[in-house]
Amino acid sequence: MSSLKQFIRNVRAAKTIADERAVIQKESAAIRASFREESHDHGVRRNNVAKLLYLFTLGERTHFGQIECLKLLASPRFADKRLGHLATSLLLDENQEVLTLVTNSLKNDLGHSNQYIVGLALCTLGNIASIEMSRDLFPEIENLISTSNPYIRRKAALCAMRICRKVPDLQEHFLDKATQLLADRNHGVLLCGLTLVTSLCEADEEEGGEDGIVDKFRSFVPGLVKTLKGLSTSGYAPEHDVTGITDPFLQVKLLRLLRILAIGDPETSEQINDILAQVATNTDSSKNVGNSILYEAVRTILDIEADSGLRVLGVNILGKFLANRDNNIRYVALNTLIKVVAIEPNAVQRHRNTILECLRDPDISIRRRALDLSFTLINESNVRVLIRELLAFLEVADNEFKPTMTSQIGIAADKFAPNKRWHFDTMLRVLSLAGNYVKEQILSSFVRLIATTPELQTYAVQKLYVNLKKDITQESLTQAGAWCVGEYADALLKGGQYEEEELVQEVKEHEVVDLFALILNSSYATQVSTEYIITALMKLTTRFSEASQVERIRRLLQSHQTSLDVEVQQRAVEYGNLFSFDQIRRGVLEKMPPPQIKESSRVLGPAPTKKAKATNRKSRVLKPTEQDLLDLMDAPAPTTSGPAQTTNSDLLADILGGSASTPPPTSTSPHAPQPANVPSIMDLFGTGPNQSTTSSAQTPVGLDLMGNSSPQTQASQVELGHPCYSANDLSVTIQVQRNAEGLIQAVARFQNLSASTSLSHVGLQAAVPKSQKLQLLNISSSELYPGADATQMMRISGCKGPLRLRLRIGYDHPSVGKVLDQVNWTEPSAGGFTITCAPSSAASCDGLVAPYLELAVQQSPENAVAAWLWQPAEKIIGSHLHVRIGGSFVLPPPSHPQLENIERIVFVAGGVGINPLMSMLSYIAETDGFSRLDVSVFYTSKLPDRGGLESILFVQRIAALFADGRVMGKFKMHLTGSPESLQRFKRCRKSHRVIDNNVEVQEGRLSAAELCPDPKNGDQSSSLFYICGPPTMTDSLFTSLTSGDSGLNISPAQIMTERWW
Repeated sequence: MSSLKQFIRNVRAAKTIADERAVIQKESAAIRASFREESHDHGVRRNNVAKLLYLFTLGERTHFGQIECLKLLASPRFADKRLGHLATSLLLDENQEVLTLVTNSLKNDLGHSNQYIVGLALCTLGNIASIEMSRDLFPEIENLISTSNPYIRRKAALCAMRICRKVPDLQEHFLDKATQLLADRNHGVLLCGLTLVTSLCEADEEEGGEDGIVDKFRSFVPGLVKTLKGLSTSGYAPEHDVTGITDPFLQVKLLRLLRILAIGDPETSEQINDILAQVATNTDSSKNVGNSILYEAVRTILDIEADSGLRVLGVNILGKFLANRDNNIRYVALNTLIKVVAIEPNAVQRHRNTILECLRDPDISIRRRALDLSFTLINESNVRVLIRELLAFLEVADNEFKPTMTSQIGIAADKFAPNKRWHFDTMLRVLSLAGNYVKEQILSSFVRLIATTPELQTYAVQKLYVNLKKDITQESLTQAGAWCVGEYADALLKGGQYEEEELVQEVKEHEVVDLFALILNSSYATQVSTEYIITALMKLTTRFSEASQVERIRRLLQSHQTSLDVEVQQRAVEYGNLFSFDQIRRGVLEKMPPPQIKESSRVLGPAPTKKAKATNRKSRVLKPTEQDLLDLMDAPAPTTSGPAQTTNSDLLADILGGSASTPPPTSTSPHAPQPANVPSIMDLFGTGPNQSTTSSAQTPVGLDLMGNSSPQTQASQVELGHPCYSANDLSVTIQVQRNAEGLIQAVARFQNLSASTSLSHVGLQAAVPKSQKLQLLNISSSELYPGADATQMMRISGCKGPLRLRLRIGYDHPSVGKVLDQVNWTEPSAGGFTITCAPSSAASCDGLVAPYLELAVQQSPENAVAAWLWQPAEKIIGSHLHVRIGGSFVLPPPSHPQLENIERIVFVAGGVGINPLMSMLSYIAETDGFSRLDVSVFYTSKLPDRGGLESILFVQRIAALFADGRVMGKFKMHLTGSPESLQRFKRCRKSHRVIDNNVEVQEGRLSAAELCPDPKNGDQSSSLFYICGPPTMTDSLFTSLTSGDSGLNISPAQIMTERWW
């Protein structure tokens, strides 16, 4: 076997990609062979693993060497351990199954006497720690943080950060240790300690400050300020100096932590104002290291409660960054200024000229950021200047900028235009420069501007006509010109001034028709433009006085009556027929009335109004001891106004395209809310509650999911709630309902389970993540008598996944006293289920067999849908459910929707993976035209301890399909199991024997070679492979089928896989 150096030389010496692939495949095969030989030579093992690392850097598959990495890691030799830890960190991640074997080795290494071995273990754990590993090994990390060795302390601090991120519950174990690290005199340890504390504080802020970690560390602000001051004013320190600045990495970390601690806290902000001003004024900006410190200082200034003068200083530093030659510094300056405009608009405006100069920068990233910032600077006072600069840039801008620029200029003109004439001229310039990139909303706004401004119409139609004659290549200009000429042709033909010093030349009727005919016959006439021009020509027939031109227009329209485009053809035919009705034609083709401009129809919504200066100040997070939780996530205050509109929804059948009508919503009081749907019940075939469900109130199609036909037309309500809280005789459940707009209505249902005790002052407060908004209504009754219940409604917007709530439930219990409990509740999400029958079973309409769907549902109390379906039959018979089709493991596959050129289908099932394949086989058996297909079924299953083949799921049904001739091909079983069960089976039937039901039986696992009977002589391009089973089986067969080593070389597009456990 070659050495690592020789392998690298061979790869680099390859002249083509094919040669390189051949070298890699040959070496991979040699490495596999060496692993199989179980060599005890440590040098060989290190050489192989080093080659795997090189293959990893090339993006090649290295999964087959994971065990060898663990063997090196467990070796007592330092050389082996060093390479083993490196390979484990790179080739494995926290999701690998073999990771459980690493825990014990890491535990031993963490207790080793050699500091470098301990350091290797800490690095590995910090890279690949999973939740289980974190829980098992955190005591060792907790001890190592307190060791006297700074080399180990700093690595342990970073490892603790990984553990806290993986298991937030363990944060409390490291808080005291982290405070000790902040007082460490070693810069490396202090740097890692700051990283750990910063991570803990950020996690606490994301959780709404529940644990009070940020408040705990605010007491260390004076010490941190003292440390930062010492670094910024200290003299030359050779061990920490970087281009004349003392430890810039530590300064940046200190500034970052101070920013987090001061956000939303005026007192802390006041403590650090002076040091921020000192750092901002004394740091050398001539070097890149100094700029990194200045950038972090500016970010801190802009995020905390700093005074106005300090913020202006920060903006001025960003202005200096804009003049820097380094593109990275200019980019971060532009990126930061975008966020600053809302805080200090006047300070940013002073750097407007520098920002506009960035529009001419060769770097496309700089131009893009400068463009975004330029649009944020536009206001009533500078709109003329900035739009002029932006139009100049639009003239030379890359095409990728034009769609955004045309929209943004249109929005700015709509908001800040000084007058209608300027607005029109600006948008006309946009249409002339980038008409092919204008969105429909912008074009509609431009046309509406003309239609609603009568004094502008003559000027507009003449300008558009002149510009259209100059350039017919801009699509939006063509459409706007056609619309205007069609509507206001009389103003165009009348002539007059369209500029004070210039008279438009007289326009003849034939010139207008010539222009439209030229466009229609050109390659620039898109479908939409053709529709605009045809309509405009028809309108011109009532504006023109020359009969010859009207006749010419009629012939033009007639020529489009045979257009291949249906819309154009229909318009031309209808307009042609309209010539036969002269008495109504003029009325039909009259000018359109000017549309009424509503605030909702503007380009950017409502017109701008004067607002108070915007601010990004974050309000202080409330402590857990405070009663009102609604402000935790910036949620609006609760309201008690008016009855709320809810949708009284039933679980009705909507299977395979069943349609029905939807009744209007009923008005209900928040004190008596209607039962809400549970999305997880309605998502039987969906992917979770984040997808929209079907209409919630529809007429049933008589399809019952449990195989029971029901003729009733009114569905019974299924009142289901997700358990949330149960203690002290109080039970709380939550029902969740989503509408088409993504809004969520959640109903908390309180129930007193006691038969003799009353509960008083019952209620809850709720909080949602910061990206969402919550409206909490009043509880229907705060007094719960024995057996009574009450409801409280919540409305949530902005939730894209399962609903997460932090609830505080309070009540008074006669024997327990006042109770105040906090609950973190997450909406259960259910996955999809597979049908095991043909889909046509759900659409049976012969009256002999009731429509049904056969499902494979595992009994699982944690899954809301599965738990509901596994209830006793008498509880759910007659209920109505929404069923939605989903998933990509389907027949026919997306790559061959008509099964064109497909002659053979191979189904491979492992264990319960037979479920979806059973449905596909049933579909093939019941579908005409599939008899030509050669179908092979390979079914791998564990032989039961009792019973034979007939006790294995679906064997008899599949065998019957082949025996009856409904499916043509072969059916083969591969059996595994205990030696006793296989011996018993041998006594009944011999291996490799075709039994009565045409089932060929073989012991042992399936190999990829069996799936292709003659790979050398047979063309596999006409075959499809469906593989469903455990991940180890699906991945192995997929690799073997597609690998060149096996000689099969099946295209991945021919293989569909799905993992089942």
